[in-house]
Amino acid sequence: MTAEPNYRVLDAEPGVADDGPVARARQILASARGQGQGALDESTGKSLLEAFGIDVPASAVAATPEEARDRAARLTPPFVVKVLSTQPLHKSDLGGVRLNLDGPEAVHDAATGIADSWLSDAPPIEGFLVEEMAPAGQEVVIGGFLDPQFGPMVMVGLGGVFVEVFADVTFRVCPITQGDAAAMLGELKAQPLLNGARGRRPVDMSALIDALLAIGGKGGLLMELGEELAELDINPLIVGPERAVAVDARFVLTGECVAGGLESPPLPDSFAPLFAPKTIAVAGVSGSGQGPGNRFIRNLRSLDFEGDIYPIHPSATELEGLPVYRSLAETPKPIDYAYIAVPKAGVADMLRTADGRVCFAQIMTSGFGESGARGVSQDDLLAAARAGGVRILGPNSLGTYSPRGRMTFTETQRAHAQAGRVGVISQSGGIGVDFVRTGQARGLRYSAVVTIGNSADLGPNDLLEHFLADPDTAVIGMYLEDIGDGRRFVSLLRAARGRKPVVLLKGGRSAQGQKAVMSHTGALAGDMRVWLAVAAQTGCILVETIEELLDVLLMFQSITPSDTRVSRRLALFGNGGGASVVATDCLVGHGFDLAEPSEQTRARLDALELPDGASAGNPIDFPANAFNRSNGRVAEGVLQALSGDVATDVILLHLNMPVLMSYRESQIVPNIVDAAIAQRAATEGDAPHLVMVFRSDGSEEVDTLRREQRQRAVAAGIPVFESFAMAATALAALARFEAFQAQRRADRSLPS
Repeated sequence: MTAEPNYRVLDAEPGVADDGPVARARQILASARGQGQGALDESTGKSLLEAFGIDVPASAVAATPEEARDRAARLTPPFVVKVLSTQPLHKSDLGGVRLNLDGPEAVHDAATGIADSWLSDAPPIEGFLVEEMAPAGQEVVIGGFLDPQFGPMVMVGLGGVFVEVFADVTFRVCPITQGDAAAMLGELKAQPLLNGARGRRPVDMSALIDALLAIGGKGGLLMELGEELAELDINPLIVGPERAVAVDARFVLTGECVAGGLESPPLPDSFAPLFAPKTIAVAGVSGSGQGPGNRFIRNLRSLDFEGDIYPIHPSATELEGLPVYRSLAETPKPIDYAYIAVPKAGVADMLRTADGRVCFAQIMTSGFGESGARGVSQDDLLAAARAGGVRILGPNSLGTYSPRGRMTFTETQRAHAQAGRVGVISQSGGIGVDFVRTGQARGLRYSAVVTIGNSADLGPNDLLEHFLADPDTAVIGMYLEDIGDGRRFVSLLRAARGRKPVVLLKGGRSAQGQKAVMSHTGALAGDMRVWLAVAAQTGCILVETIEELLDVLLMFQSITPSDTRVSRRLALFGNGGGASVVATDCLVGHGFDLAEPSEQTRARLDALELPDGASAGNPIDFPANAFNRSNGRVAEGVLQALSGDVATDVILLHLNMPVLMSYRESQIVPNIVDAAIAQRAATEGDAPHLVMVFRSDGSEEVDTLRREQRQRAVAAGIPVFESFAMAATALAALARFEAFQAQRRADRSLPS
């Protein structure tokens, strides 16, 4: 069904002053908003692109088919005619595009045909755009959108109608650098098409990179106007051997000009009172001994906390053998750390009356900011804390585990509570417990574990900034559900330039996505794609499970990433030919290769006169009886030979413990671990990393020995994993981080 066209004449020449690209662009957007438009028509959008240096076809705007014919006479054929609209529509799907028109009369006929066939329920025609056809080339899409956490983001991918079919796209947080733009193109599966696959002429990659920087780079369109643009699509950008031309463009405006995010309050002068308090107040202690405060005091005592503990209670005189105080303002000394687990109604008053005597208050009480919360709000809580001069952790926070400060929020074994160099930030208290207890069992040693709960005041970025600067922390783990200020997060990590590994488990990855507004970019952007972009730009390591997070932290706790290579070449050594085959398949699937030993290494292995049944290639396979002949001590010579091999980045020593333990009169496993520890101690310079896999059958006997030997190895700086898959995942994280560091070193020579 057709209808008479409903024309609205568009201003072909907006008449803005030539005060520079940003001023011109803002006037274009202000004019569109003044007319009540939620989007720009294609012609106006291309004016915006042109202001920022993007090449667009020569064109003219017409109100009627007759005017389109007249405007075409001043252009060079062949022509394209398109419907103009400020409302969301797919022009091609509605028959609103005509291509390869050879003259002005053909333009008139095409525009008339579009008008005659236009559906009555489609958005009204607001005019026509007549353009010179761009030269043939590869269709690419460049998009942008305003992410609620990270602000302006840019996308690039295979363009045209295939963008939604193949979804071959990649994203970055703005501003991007030249290195970022090149890396984005390198991630595309379609990159061979850009480079001239199957006899094609290579496209002008410099023009494509320039277009990406004009949109998402420093001073680019998204950085200057991102708060006003909800989404943009350039689809397609036709890239040929000599230029890149934007032949279609779509701009969706934000509902209103969005102001920048509120600045975070300055960090405390020192975090020492949070991690090594000398005075702790505990509110939530009961006479029955069953209150959360009672458990917290017992946990402090279990780690021999040496400072002063002040129970807070309205009526008791003594609790847990300690004198009681009525409020935070009445304790004998100022309070470094207050543990608050009182009913919700009393928390704000307790903070408000702190009288500037409390450095940090950790609020275990929940119900302030969670779904369905009533009564006192999180804002009320924060206002009370500001009035009392207190910085808050939480609410809904279990608190801080700090071996140096001799404090813990969960029961832990005194022998395991050794200070280490792993700092952890968790928005979940339960996962915080996993960090402390499960992590300790695997050999992790912490500088601190902080559960931040709802982050009403101190949030993940504040703790991240602390750990990045903390000399006692070498690797950082994070469990996040909502980063809040994503731009600050990215800024902190980019400024750190991979100085410390940051390992991140993002919760709720599938629950949140970006809404599409008739836009390829909006439809393709989702929470996980955004986080992949963040990881690519900052070097943070994304993991998918708690177990993987712990494994990767253990890897970085034990091994210093190489600054001269990316660790991809492995030597496998252990018992079991079949296990070596399985391990090889697993490792190759994670991007590793088996190293080809040097002639010198082969000679050193041959000199060992390995027993019958042992293979001196790679993998180096020893049957259990071959290990038994030397009671496992042959491992020392093999490890020495491999450690000197320049073609090997990683030695993976794997033990099938039940088989080795079947030789009950032997000490094969402890002797092999002795050899590994000795080799680790002798390692100098850029020798191969040493990693171990202990495989068990789950029996109590084998698991007991595995725990004992793992504890020894990890204490000596050798990461130990329970399976090849776990080791491969952790090694892949190490290699990704080394690759990021190498790329950052290379990028220093590129302009920003």
